[in-house]
Amino acid sequence: MKTFPLLISCLLISCLLTLNNAAAEMFIVSGNPKAPPITWEQYNKLTGVGPDLATSILNDLDLDFDIRVEGDWQQVQDKCKNGKVDMMVAAYKNETREGYMDFSLPYLPQPTMIVVAQGKEFPFGRWESLIGKKGVSNIGESYGQEFDKFIKEKLDVQFVAFDRAVQLLNLGEADYLIVDLYTALIYVRLLQGEDAITILDPPVTTQAFHMAVAKTSPLAAHLPAINKKLHTLVKDGTVEKLFYKHFEDWKALIAKRSKFYNKDAEIRSMEHQQYQTTIDTNEKARLGNILFNSREGLPAAAE
Repeated sequence: MKTFPLLISCLLISCLLTLNNAAAEMFIVSGNPKAPPITWEQYNKLTGVGPDLATSILNDLDLDFDIRVEGDWQQVQDKCKNGKVDMMVAAYKNETREGYMDFSLPYLPQPTMIVVAQGKEFPFGRWESLIGKKGVSNIGESYGQEFDKFIKEKLDVQFVAFDRAVQLLNLGEADYLIVDLYTALIYVRLLQGEDAITILDPPVTTQAFHMAVAKTSPLAAHLPAINKKLHTLVKDGTVEKLFYKHFEDWKALIAKRSKFYNKDAEIRSMEHQQYQTTIDTNEKARLGNILFNSREGLPAAAE
């Protein structure tokens, strides 16, 4: 008779272990909340190309996951390093990140640009053109190993919250803003400011977005399967379609919000419409070339 309570105890322990293991398999996914249209925070949730891709892939693999806002970009990286985040939906590679994360195949390239206030342009053709000037950028950003090293050794760049970086540029307390092209174009639209800022050519660098998985996470074992599905989504044009969808979503959102960011929105809207069609055409052609090149240059998925 004593074996019956023992059997019950064993069953309870087994159930508890099963529940704990199930809970451990709930993967936490996050990303940069200030990098539209790739990933951004809206209504306390992450949306964008990266979250959509992660949702599609992880659902196909029948994995349990939760896509969450986990603070600013630096905080997300810290949590991934500390084991509190399993996957980041979009990140550039650098040596520091490769120390604690495994990276997927690249799925979308993006040029990094120098943005200045109109009337404060300066000749820009080499990184050395930035020496002696004050720069700003979003906290936690990386722009590839080489340019990161150049920033650290040669430049005066302050990394702050993106809204603050934009403010410093607008106030004239910074000479330039380092920002990814897609975010730069959206920032321009947000302020209805095509005539207020200048995006300098050529790009500072061009890096590719990857999904990144914490090396300590059980999700790392699924990276080969993630790569196969990601490869297909790039090759069949899904990534490109998602990019344009979220870019257009952002333009619609900005149209609703612009009055809160620009005191002269009503006055400037008439001028804004006069050159909007030309900007849309040039913008789509430029982004289309980038997306086409990403499909053609994609490496084969790992077997």
